[in-house]
Amino acid sequence: MEEALRKLKALIAEPEPLIDALPHAARIYARLELMDRARACYRRYLAARPGAVTESFELGMAHFDSGESAEAARLWQEVLRLAPTHPPALFYRALLATREGRIPDARRDLDVLLQAVPADNLYALRGRELIQELDSQKAH
Repeated sequence: MEEALRKLKALIAEPEPLIDALPHAARIYARLELMDRARACYRRYLAARPGAVTESFELGMAHFDSGESAEAARLWQEVLRLAPTHPPALFYRALLATREGRIPDARRDLDVLLQAVPADNLYALRGRELIQELDSQKAH
């Protein structure tokens, strides 16, 4: 990973950086838990490619992983405006809503998720697990 990051850093440090290298660098920074750098790379990429769904979602994850829930929610809302059935955005927005006690919002996102993806999709599986957690909390 270090070698890849070294090469990517050279590509993104140029006065006119290779734009498509930015999300790759951001992902490596995020894996290394260097969230400030990850967010900066995602923002630079999105400035050049507004509306990039995957990178917008991943920027939201970088905020979520840093405890910046409001910014993560704002970014995922934008992702869902562009791609209303984006499975990761639906799942993580539901997870965030659950953590914040907004259970009806969480269930709404999970319902959309489960209708939009095949039953064996990773996010469908995780969504059903989250619904089971909500149901067990409700029972207690």
